[in-house]
Amino acid sequence: MRNNILIPYSFASEESECIALHFNHHPDWVKTIFDPIKDNIIAHLRIQQDNSCCYCKYQLGFDIKEVDIEHIVPKSEYEKFTFESRNLALSCPACNTKKSTKPVLQRLIVNYPRNGNHFKIVHAHYDNYSDHIDIIDNCVFVAKTTKGSETITFCELFRLRIVEEKVKAYQKGSPNILSQLVAELATASVDEKQTLVNVILDNIR
Repeated sequence: MRNNILIPYSFASEESECIALHFNHHPDWVKTIFDPIKDNIIAHLRIQQDNSCCYCKYQLGFDIKEVDIEHIVPKSEYEKFTFESRNLALSCPACNTKKSTKPVLQRLIVNYPRNGNHFKIVHAHYDNYSDHIDIIDNCVFVAKTTKGSETITFCELFRLRIVEEKVKAYQKGSPNILSQLVAELATASVDEKQTLVNVILDNIR
């Protein structure tokens, strides 16, 4: 698991020109003219982050609303960092929502920091995640440092243990799909049997 982003996104000259022309305030982030740039940012950071959320390390999806471009320093607080590459990372929508606009900086800044010392939480570009947080059974987050503890609190990562428990309870209480299909096979007609066999094969491939 890669623990931090090694190469920030580098804006092409035409992208920088587009931003200079069309970005004035942080609400401009949602302008559709920036969509191609956002797609490029996401594609780049998926590779840099091994397609995992910068906060919970869960795998990111590819469907609508299954990945967010996270502004580590909230863009509403520091508009000029809205398109700052080192301020951008990918997160799952849940972590992005939980973190929201919580104050991540130790103190007020003028220029974007060059290291993680200015941040209360684990910084996706500057900090080695495993130096601050251990993950047990993919859902229990154990803080190793104050910064790790703040990250867990800011993003409410304890929520994932509850999610995992609900999933296990559901799986325990619901019949396994393959077992269910095999049971139906015993009483199926000749025509139905072939269809069920095909479905079973699809599920075990």
